[in-house]
Amino acid sequence: MTATGRWQPSENICQGESDLPADQRETDLVLLGAEDDPLRTAVDTLLLRHTQAGESVETELLTDDPLIGRRVGAYRLVREIGRGGMGAVYLGARADNEFRKQVAVKLIKRGMDSDFILRRFRRERQILASLDHPHIARLLDGGTTADGLPYFVMEHIEGQPLYRHCDARQLVIAERLRLFQLICEAVQFAHQNLVVHRDIKPSNILVTADGAPRLLDFGIAKLLQPELAADTIDVTGTALRMMTPEYASPEQVRGERAKPTSDVYSLGTVLYELLTGQRPLRLRSRAMHEIARVVCEEEPELPSASLTRADHLTLPGALTLDAIYHARGADLETLQRELAGNLDRIVLKALRKDPRQRYQSAAELREDIARHLDGRPISAPVYIPDPRATRPLPAPREQASGTTSIAILPLKLLAFPVQEDTGEKYLSVGFADALITRLSNVRSLAVRPTSSVLRYGDDTADPLAAGRELKVDFVLDGRIKRTGDRMRVSLQLLDVRQGASAWAQQFDERFTDVLSLEDAVTAQVAKVLVPRLTGEERRQLNKRGTNDPAAFEAYLRGRYHWNTFTEEGFAKALVAYHQAIALDPQYALPYAGIADYYNWLGVYGVLPPHECYRAASAAAAKAIELDRELSEGYAALGFAVLVGDYDWARGEEACRRAIELNPHNAHAHICYSLQLTMEGRFEEGLAHARRGLELDPLTPYNGHNLGWCLYFARRFDESVAQYRRVIAAHPLYPMAHYGLSWTLRLMGAREEALSEAKRWVELSNEGPLVLLLYGQALAAAGLREEAAAILDKLMGIATERYISFYLVALIHCLLGNNEKTLECLERACTEREAWLVWLAVEPAFDGLRNDPHLGPRFAALLQQTNNPAASWETRGCAANTT
Repeated sequence: MTATGRWQPSENICQGESDLPADQRETDLVLLGAEDDPLRTAVDTLLLRHTQAGESVETELLTDDPLIGRRVGAYRLVREIGRGGMGAVYLGARADNEFRKQVAVKLIKRGMDSDFILRRFRRERQILASLDHPHIARLLDGGTTADGLPYFVMEHIEGQPLYRHCDARQLVIAERLRLFQLICEAVQFAHQNLVVHRDIKPSNILVTADGAPRLLDFGIAKLLQPELAADTIDVTGTALRMMTPEYASPEQVRGERAKPTSDVYSLGTVLYELLTGQRPLRLRSRAMHEIARVVCEEEPELPSASLTRADHLTLPGALTLDAIYHARGADLETLQRELAGNLDRIVLKALRKDPRQRYQSAAELREDIARHLDGRPISAPVYIPDPRATRPLPAPREQASGTTSIAILPLKLLAFPVQEDTGEKYLSVGFADALITRLSNVRSLAVRPTSSVLRYGDDTADPLAAGRELKVDFVLDGRIKRTGDRMRVSLQLLDVRQGASAWAQQFDERFTDVLSLEDAVTAQVAKVLVPRLTGEERRQLNKRGTNDPAAFEAYLRGRYHWNTFTEEGFAKALVAYHQAIALDPQYALPYAGIADYYNWLGVYGVLPPHECYRAASAAAAKAIELDRELSEGYAALGFAVLVGDYDWARGEEACRRAIELNPHNAHAHICYSLQLTMEGRFEEGLAHARRGLELDPLTPYNGHNLGWCLYFARRFDESVAQYRRVIAAHPLYPMAHYGLSWTLRLMGAREEALSEAKRWVELSNEGPLVLLLYGQALAAAGLREEAAAILDKLMGIATERYISFYLVALIHCLLGNNEKTLECLERACTEREAWLVWLAVEPAFDGLRNDPHLGPRFAALLQQTNNPAASWETRGCAANTT
């Protein structure tokens, strides 16, 4: 409402002049003399409904506007057609009647720095003089009114803003993409004429009735030609306020020089909104520091994953989710299927934080869209979040990416004997584990892994308290009872925040129908949490690993034993997995379990690594052969081929595929973090280590993994702090003491390092690995005789069974025996030890690699591991210490 009670449209229909999105135009209300307008959303909604129905809406003219009828240059102002932060835009007509012509006249409001605006006008006039393109609106004239107000005269475009045009005509995705290609052509033309627009946004793009877009307002554009840039101004605080932060690139927000890739970023934002009706970033306030943080640090979610989010629409209050789908001529399932894959990748490549990772021109972006429309392969890679960026903090739930989080607790057993693990107790953990695996196929669900929920399996566990500790939205809690050949399962889904039941149901099934029970439970839970499943999610959810109940039961037993995390449990799990395969040779999940088992044997040195990882690779490859969409299989394969074959490219490809198939697979993030760290890609590795810990916060290994990666990144203080957090939460977890000792010894805290090593020995079963690491702590503490005794004992063991000479080399290194160190590393290379994947980045070897005499031998060893970090290593690891 205006001060006179007349409604003024919040979005210009004709000329598109507005510097802020519809939901944040505080400037409009101030200009119109109103502090608050509760009817505004309702009116916008009505207006949008009319335009979508193809009807015209006439708004009442502000006849009390003193500027109406006034002459400006050769034109008389007819009516106001738009308003924004700089001033107002009027429809103008020739006042001398020499010929009929309508134009758009932009008047600058009082209070603006007229010198600044005039300089901006001169620059804009110079820019547009060189831009003659069918999809760029032209600047015709300009000057100053009699009372000193600067004005611009622009070509009047009879059209609608981009989004309104597309929604009113219900353009499908392919039609929107073709229209967007024309916009890219206009931007590319500007770039070829050495002009960067710097303020591409939907309100600066009008579309005529025949579907031709016109790019407006080069007011803050940047000339790249030095000879034409004399009147240009630097990015000052005023210019920064003039840009629209929702569409500004990170480098613009930081005040850095804008380049063509900055416009590509803005185009990516427009494309995201054009396809989804959602904003890619969540600006929670207009404070500049908050805008800078979000634009520079937070990552957008996949466009296909944003479609169920109702809290960040491009026109809040004016659209519902169903209206978004309808405006694109589709339903949710169809729309998600269209965006998933190519379009997700194209949009997010344009939105990369690092300009070097974006499309380097608008033409490249247009060409990839053309490839997609033609059914050809696109150039955009599978999207991996920028490691320097973060996901938005959950507000209030884990909805930064439209995700709902859930923990499925082990089922409580009723009337079962609890003293024997060989009875029916496997159903408690095994069935929960199966539900976890199945529901993890729904991309919009973040399901906590089994390792995080095991502690809540007894009758005294409070499910709501468990949900709060696990930081989830929902908890599935239940009880199971078996009587003869029948099984009764009672389940309830609890809303953690509300502290109330969201759904409850009881199932009575024959024991031989346990697969049908799994089908029913997963379908019901998914229906409550994700009412609108995509076709792909529904297919994944309905996909059984096997149709053989006996094979499924054997697999459940294997998962129960595996999750005891003991050597005996692992051995029993292996037997159960083989039983499942014998019953159903086409069952992929047991093969993935077998691959994990052999990977574990290799890590702990139970058998020679070449035997372990060869078996792990074969089992993982078989799992993938049987199920090309099995994230667990790819994660196991990635680790096995990396440490077993030093196949870095294949290892990374498998890990990335595992994450692509299931972004919530914590184990896949952990595996990938290790490889990235081994290659010296520390920031990327730490990003995935933190993501794995975030997804599975209560598994102690994940906390250890973060401390481990921090150690190799030479962030020793942070590593120590992380290990202390793990020990505080899991005081009996041996690996945390071992990792803390490993870090402390490099920091010179010898006594504490030795104390932690002794604690590691106390909590671990005695074996070669325990002796090796304890020997290193003794050597670092300067206890040479004790360390030598350990070495003698290890050499005796080596005649009978496998030991790691890489770890023996570390003892010699810490004792200062450089020649012996190299001899041991050379033997480790001959035996193709798995530990050699850390050779390029181990801080303990910094002195050796920089030794002028022994360094070449060390470099030759490194080359044998094929590690891409060889180039990193030659730059000098010591320079990266902190």
